[in-house]
Amino acid sequence: MRDAFFEELHTLFCKDERVVFLTGDLGYKLFAPLLETDPTRVVNVGIREAAMVGFAAGLAKMGRLPFVYSIVPFLTLRCLEQIKLDLCYNQQRVVLVGVGGGFTYGPNGPTHHGVDDIGVLSTLPNLHCWTPATPREVRSFVEHAPELDSSAYLRLGRNGEADLELPTGKPGGPILVCEGEDGTIVSYGTILHEVLKAVELLKQEGLRPRVLHLPSLHPDVEATLLHLLSDGRPCMTVEEHVATGGLGQRLGSTLARNGRSVPFEALSIPDRFPDACYRHAAALAWAGIDAGSIAKRYQDFVNA
Repeated sequence: MRDAFFEELHTLFCKDERVVFLTGDLGYKLFAPLLETDPTRVVNVGIREAAMVGFAAGLAKMGRLPFVYSIVPFLTLRCLEQIKLDLCYNQQRVVLVGVGGGFTYGPNGPTHHGVDDIGVLSTLPNLHCWTPATPREVRSFVEHAPELDSSAYLRLGRNGEADLELPTGKPGGPILVCEGEDGTIVSYGTILHEVLKAVELLKQEGLRPRVLHLPSLHPDVEATLLHLLSDGRPCMTVEEHVATGGLGQRLGSTLARNGRSVPFEALSIPDRFPDACYRHAAALAWAGIDAGSIAKRYQDFVNA
């Protein structure tokens, strides 16, 4: 995903002189093509992420389209006040790009884990959260960034994610990844790959859930989700994120507020820190959101 982002950003950078790239002292080799094209529009702010967001707000105020790049927790938690006031309150258009969503930085530990970003940022008005699952989706989001009417947060994995054949085009509502008659699994971001592996395991047990992917977490998707879940089938959410402020809580609240009676289960990261610095796959297993755990939890849920 990271490589796809920089490749597509370079294409946009060459076409649109409003685009400016800001980094918090990381990713040098990745943005080398940007430097070669126009070094005046590439700024290494250093390890001063909060100042970087404020600088980006000023650039946006002057008509530029800044892309601000850093590791998820450094960009979100460390800069929350600046995102809230400099960007959202002042209604500036800046694209925040967080690399390492979820446990992607595995062995680096909790300082580098991005497991609470969506919950925190979704409390802010005038901020659109993009949650792609594939490199192809990342390219689509970057391509359409100039059409934004507010700031946005793009949550990336890292690299090596498979490029699934999902519908492309202008980023929008939920995507039906696969059909099925035994309930629904809803997810966002790169955990979709584990969900699809889990679906293959469930097929061996005679269960065929359909899968919905949310490439964008925005209030506008609620109506579409309610329509898709109107059949009353069991629904389980899966996310590489803590429960608080996550998809499970948001969708559960949406169903309740609209009087929808649907058997519902939410699968998320436990409310505690990992007991070791696991690699990504091991961290997913520890959290109970790897393919095997998802399949087991779903089977128990629908058979309860």
